Amino acid sequence: MFTLSEFLKYDNIVIQCHDHPDPDTISSAFGIYSYLQRNGKNVKIIYSGLEQIKKRNVQLMIEWLNIPVEHVKSSDAEDFPKPQLLICVDCQYGEGNVTRIEAETVAVIDHHRQTANGGESDIVVIQSQLGSCATLVWDLLTDVDFDFSLDKDVPASLYYGLLTDTNNFSEINHPLDKDMRDELQMYCDRGIVRRLSLCNLTLDELEIAGVALLRNRNCFHNRYALFRAESCDPNILGFISDIALQVDIVDICVVYSIRDGGAKISVRSCSREVMASDYIEYITRDVGSGGGHRDKAGGWINKSATDDMNITITEYMNMKTEEYFKSYDIINALKHDIDTASMTKYIKKRIPKGFVVSSEVFPENTPLMIRTLEGDSNIRASADIYLMIGILGEVYPIKKEKFHSYYVLCDEEVNISEEIYTPTVKNETTGEVRELIPYMNSCISTGEAPIFAKVLTRDTKVFTDWNPNGYMYGKAGDYLALKCDDINDVYIIEHNIFNLTYEELKL
Repeated sequence: MFTLSEFLKYDNIVIQCHDHPDPDTISSAFGIYSYLQRNGKNVKIIYSGLEQIKKRNVQLMIEWLNIPVEHVKSSDAEDFPKPQLLICVDCQYGEGNVTRIEAETVAVIDHHRQTANGGESDIVVIQSQLGSCATLVWDLLTDVDFDFSLDKDVPASLYYGLLTDTNNFSEINHPLDKDMRDELQMYCDRGIVRRLSLCNLTLDELEIAGVALLRNRNCFHNRYALFRAESCDPNILGFISDIALQVDIVDICVVYSIRDGGAKISVRSCSREVMASDYIEYITRDVGSGGGHRDKAGGWINKSATDDMNITITEYMNMKTEEYFKSYDIINALKHDIDTASMTKYIKKRIPKGFVVSSEVFPENTPLMIRTLEGDSNIRASADIYLMIGILGEVYPIKKEKFHSYYVLCDEEVNISEEIYTPTVKNETTGEVRELIPYMNSCISTGEAPIFAKVLTRDTKVFTDWNPNGYMYGKAGDYLALKCDDINDVYIIEHNIFNLTYEELKL
């Protein structure tokens, strides 16, 4: 298990915030900085990007809490002296919101879901269930017996980081977030925190937000609104998004601001049918970068890409947003009208597969998140819930009763390609992730459970009976499938997996 003490073997250390620093990334960096400095390390905090911090509350936070943060111009990043250790906080090395700094060793401390570029880092500590990166840093500091009473600036900064990233604590769900909030109250200067929380806008920024909210492009039958703001600190985009999402007929809010080189985007969603992260991935695909959570996401569009299309960024945003909402179909597994007559019957090949009894991985009734190639599923550990593991590392839940109808135990070895995906399950309460392979047993299909399946011609979101509040996402070319003996068991099968594991049923 990782501890901050592992950083003590390095002497020259740089802690990097993302390019548009908010209180969470600043406080997280400051917490780690303070620990390393107390241990005699040569350490500094930096951020990069085109612009220096303009957000007033962040400026005051740095000033009032004595946080030594430096700006490195993007143009100077390539020539920045290579540190022994670079620690990216509240961001992930190689992503679009953090300028690349070369280093001998790279570490990531973050609370966002791990991205594809996360594999570039040597040390990765991610707890995506937490409300703030500050919480993760506080927990790491607690593990190394950091004395918060020695400097009130550190607990105040971490407390403020959590407060701002959870909308004044209104979005706190995880017990660790609550523990940090309660613990740090006794150490931090609550007066400074209160003053900071009331210094979020300048008069100019208030005007920018007001104008943006008045001038919107909306599509109320899809329950979204699109806003363009004048050039401003990216945090103001999130502020505008949070206000707009409170409108009764808006479930998805997109705010963008055009600046030199492109446009910054902020997305908020409270719709179960649109994850903010899915929207931002779609809108920035091939033209920029983006990422985030189910409810919040952000991204960047390169102006050079829209110039190549001979359209403006505004025209692109309007076009792609409309296109996104027309790009997919939605299927509710418990209420659908799928025409099985147009589908072909298939049967599973007799290939050994793995399975795990979920309650053998975590105790009975533990809330679990299963990460699959088609999306995330949520279950509770139970002796009656098994987790199937396919040859490409794909995971999906199945009830014990159905398992014994469709499979028999075997002693054959299961060949799983862990190069594509190592199957894991996460305890949603503690954030602990466990690999499933050590718990795996072998089974083989009885050949008595045919399915109806057909190739998807459009992207499709399927709300399964397992996860009615989330969806499996299938792209054109993947397969829509349902059990012949249970038409409410509808799901997506990724096309490579389907071709390797199914064959047409010959009548």
